[in-house]
Amino acid sequence: MKKHTIEAGGRRRTYHHVAPSSPRPGTPLIVALHGTGQQGPTMRRFSGRSLDRLAEKVGADLVYLDGYRRSWNDSPTRRSNGAGKADVDDAAFIAAVVEGFGRPALVVGFSNGGWMAQRFAREHSRLVSGLVVIAAGMQVDEGPLERRHATAPLRTLVLHGDADPIVPVGGGEARLLGTSHGIVRSARETAEALAGGGAPRETVRDGVTQHDWNDVRLVIQRDAGHVIPNRTHAPMRFPIGRSQRTMDTGEEILSHFPLVAPAALGSAPRWA
Repeated sequence: MKKHTIEAGGRRRTYHHVAPSSPRPGTPLIVALHGTGQQGPTMRRFSGRSLDRLAEKVGADLVYLDGYRRSWNDSPTRRSNGAGKADVDDAAFIAAVVEGFGRPALVVGFSNGGWMAQRFAREHSRLVSGLVVIAAGMQVDEGPLERRHATAPLRTLVLHGDADPIVPVGGGEARLLGTSHGIVRSARETAEALAGGGAPRETVRDGVTQHDWNDVRLVIQRDAGHVIPNRTHAPMRFPIGRSQRTMDTGEEILSHFPLVAPAALGSAPRWA
């Protein structure tokens, strides 16, 4: 993993690039956005390097971005963290990184990074080929993501633990160590909004319940807290809650996304 700097939004920003041993043309850039209090390398450890294994398997470049003061300016209206109070243009930062690689991105965001991923997809849809939202129910004061095309929603995967003590799976106030991060929709309502409505197909498997609305999938992990699901790393329980090893984020991504994208920005993704 190599650290890089880039000028974006009037600031010098940093990100970390993990290159695959055998790059494959046509794979999307995987962009990872960490949660509050983390940085790119922290997210890498926190997730048990699940995204690293995915990127290596499919031959994709992976970048972990560093937020401003360990946070992201995830909303044009809320000012609940350092990036928001400083009105940092994080969308410009993410866009600059994606454009530097010259191909659309699969954007993976956890918690604060998940809200930032949703904002980026709304504001820069041409740069996004897919979206993964982990433990980040849609904020009630944010509208649904604009559809990338008139005929279908953006292909999206929503992951959430049903014992999340920070961002409730059933919706309500998101709080971390006494600080409110706004009112969120439930994981189910978030997925429905992203899918544009309709009734999902439900599948129950080991430790998880899965709901599918064609291009949008919701996976709820039982007895899991505010974590990035993986099979190898279990962070300390306080204040995030329990970790389980019944699912892996990289595996869930691979099962939902064909991970074949166009070579140039601005064109439609070639989803299978």
